[in-house]
Amino acid sequence: MMKTDHRFVNVSDPATLGRLARSFDIRVLNRFEHFEAVNSKNGHVYKVRIAGEKIVCSCPDSIAHACKHEIAVARDMGFFEPELRNMGREL
Repeated sequence: MMKTDHRFVNVSDPATLGRLARSFDIRVLNRFEHFEAVNSKNGHVYKVRIAGEKIVCSCPDSIAHACKHEIAVARDMGFFEPELRNMGREL
């Protein structure tokens, strides 16, 4: 789970950097009451929802930290700063 106001600034943790990079492999589909985060590499699909100020994913990783699916939805929803939203296009 991550908060909608969470920002990834000056990240140095390798695990977090890895999740940020892998989040660009996620395609976000709007299903109105929730989102589907589809991994374009392996086809796994997880349900992601916005609950107040939280982004909550159904994957097991979201229990411990902001998962790549939540990151992808946050970027798609525009919760990232403009320069971070465009970062994947430069990779």
